[in-house]
Amino acid sequence: MKGINSIKIGISGIRGIVGKTLNPEQVVNLTRAFATLVGSGAAAVAVDSRVSGETIKRAVLSGLIFSEIKPLDTLALPTPSLQIYVKEKKLNGGIIITASHNTEDWNGLKFVDENGLFISPFAALNLIDIYHQQSFKIPSENKFPDVEVVKNAFNVHERKILKIVDVEQIRKQRFKVLMDPGGGVGALFDKKFLEALGCDVVMINDQLGDRFPRRPEPIAENLVKTSSYLAGGDFDIGFAQDSDADRLSILDETGLVLGGEITLAAALYGYLSRKKPGKIVVNLSTSRIMEYVAEKFGFKVLKSPVGEINVAEMMIKERAAAGGEGNGGIMIPDVHCCRDSFTGMALVLDAMAKHGKKISQITAEFPSFKMLKKKIPLSMSEAHKIVLLLKDEYPGVDTDTRDGLRVDMEDHWFHVRPSNTEPVLRIIAEGHEGEIDRIVKKLIARIKRMAKPPSGA
Repeated sequence: MKGINSIKIGISGIRGIVGKTLNPEQVVNLTRAFATLVGSGAAAVAVDSRVSGETIKRAVLSGLIFSEIKPLDTLALPTPSLQIYVKEKKLNGGIIITASHNTEDWNGLKFVDENGLFISPFAALNLIDIYHQQSFKIPSENKFPDVEVVKNAFNVHERKILKIVDVEQIRKQRFKVLMDPGGGVGALFDKKFLEALGCDVVMINDQLGDRFPRRPEPIAENLVKTSSYLAGGDFDIGFAQDSDADRLSILDETGLVLGGEITLAAALYGYLSRKKPGKIVVNLSTSRIMEYVAEKFGFKVLKSPVGEINVAEMMIKERAAAGGEGNGGIMIPDVHCCRDSFTGMALVLDAMAKHGKKISQITAEFPSFKMLKKKIPLSMSEAHKIVLLLKDEYPGVDTDTRDGLRVDMEDHWFHVRPSNTEPVLRIIAEGHEGEIDRIVKKLIARIKRMAKPPSGA
């Protein structure tokens, strides 16, 4: 059986280039490995909008059926919707066929446990071990389950969101919204969802086809045309999603792309204002803007290692009111502990309606920081070695070593961590304009000196 060394293995799933590093045999056997973990019962399956999704789904369904796990085919469905469906319907697990923000030649599998959360890092290691050992569950008898098709799974998700916002107050505003799903699965649900909130919706990049109309990740460099379109119209706000609709990015009424960090802060701005003070959870690479928003409403910020499952597990343990990641992943336990662009959109509109402010007025209250994200090509072992060496460079300084090294100074912070999916050392840093550029430049130079072999070696 072909190995999976060439597939990207991350904390939330497995992905590869279809037909090259991801093939049907791998998909069937990865599904069988997941089914072995699940044991019995039923599992939901969903695809995003990639043309390879339906073909890969056949392999997934086969793997589940042969393992005597009843498949519920929820058709094309956003990642958070599948997670919520698994939890609400008390299923034994789920598989989402998506490569998230990768380009259309990629696809992959995200594995969901019975709680509607991505499987834990420990479970993921077990899954990979089962795959390599081929120690799959063996059918006890030749009575294989049929596939059940579920056509309205998104409704479960939508109902939960509408319970946490003031729907009537939002409807009164008649917000004009530019919606850009980037050719992703959100295109099938966005317009109806926003219209339920009384919005006048104009869709852009909502065509589904062989290729995405823009690169899937909703970041500024991929939203140039969207920004221009919004600036040329009379819009109150713009929203952009990635291909499986778990990530969100806001554009303000001038067309400015606010990015994931500010999107998360804006989504929680109104929500936290009407909750009792408590805790929120973000990951170690998230902007200090979240600390401003949390403190404004009496909340304490807790930080987890990077990865949705790490944030979710800490949110559950600490009974946090909210959380998220700075890539535009908004997580609200009253809906579900998962990244959710639809909840994010509803909360931002709710904040605008409640406070009577434009989105640019809300975000103008946030402190101004510059965030830099860099990466240095290094092997996994080299990257871990650099992190260990760097830890000794900052005695007496506020540091966190649970996921690489985060160093907090009064006017800036940086987070250095080995990537889980590629041979690089990631550097995320935030501070004031100009100064943070100088700090990161010096940090990179120091790392490169550490990585350089001694002369004569």
